[in-house]
Amino acid sequence: MSKLNFDEIMQACKASYKPFEGTVAMTRQPASLVDSIATAKKDGRRPVIAEIKPASPTAGAIRTVGNPAEIAKQYAGAGACGVSVLTEPKYFGGSLANLQSAAGVSVPVLRKDFLFDLSQVKESYYYGADTLLLISSFFSADSLAAMIAECRRYGMEPLVEVHDRDDIERSASAGSRLYAVNNRDRHTLKIDLRRTQELAPLIDGTVVSASGVYTVDQLKFVLSYSDAALVGTALMSAEHPGAALQNLIW
Repeated sequence: MSKLNFDEIMQACKASYKPFEGTVAMTRQPASLVDSIATAKKDGRRPVIAEIKPASPTAGAIRTVGNPAEIAKQYAGAGACGVSVLTEPKYFGGSLANLQSAAGVSVPVLRKDFLFDLSQVKESYYYGADTLLLISSFFSADSLAAMIAECRRYGMEPLVEVHDRDDIERSASAGSRLYAVNNRDRHTLKIDLRRTQELAPLIDGTVVSASGVYTVDQLKFVLSYSDAALVGTALMSAEHPGAALQNLIW
C-alpha cells in the first residue's frame, strides 16, 4: 500500500462513488473550526485537531475503532480544538458511520476524505460534519470555488489542503479562508515538517499543519508557523489516545 499516491487514491474514490441522494433539512448550525482554534489559543492550549484514523496507506492498520463517539469524547475532554474523522473506507478504514457516531461532540468535527463532488457537501452535513477537507490540487480554481460556496451554503467553512505554492494561489483565488498545509508529499507520501515552515507564511488565512507530528517538540515547531496542527497516527497508535493528546496539548 505504501506505493500509493494521492492521485491513485482519488481515482479509486471516484470509481466507487455513488451520489448522495438523501433529503437534508438545513436545521443544524455547524460549529466553527476557526473560532475553536482561536479559543484554544486564548485558553493557553496548543491547538490540535485530533484524528480518528483506523488505517493509512503508509502505516497499514493502526487501530480498531469500535466506538468513534467515545474516542471523540476523549479527544474533546483532553482539550482538542477539533476532531477529524476519516471516512474513506478502502485505504483509511473510515466510514460515514464513524463520522455520524463522532458528530455532536463538544468541538467541531471535520470530515476527512478525498472529496470531489458537490453532493458530498450535502452528504457531509447530513452525517454531522461541521467542516470538510478539500484537496486543492484536485480542483481548478472555479471548481474549488464552487465547492467552497456549497460548503458555506450549509454553514461550513471548508479546510482546504495545499501542498505547494500553486495550490495556495489556486485556493486563494477560489476564496479559501481556512487552509491545511500537508507536510506529506502527495506523490511520494514522504513527510517533511519544513513544508509548513515554507508555505504557511505565504497564506492569508487560518493555517493548520497536517501530517508528521508525533512529539511535543514537533508540535511546537509547526505551531511556530501555523495556527493549529492535525494529529492522527501518533494518537491512534497510543495505548490511550486521550492521554496522549493531553500530553501534546498542555
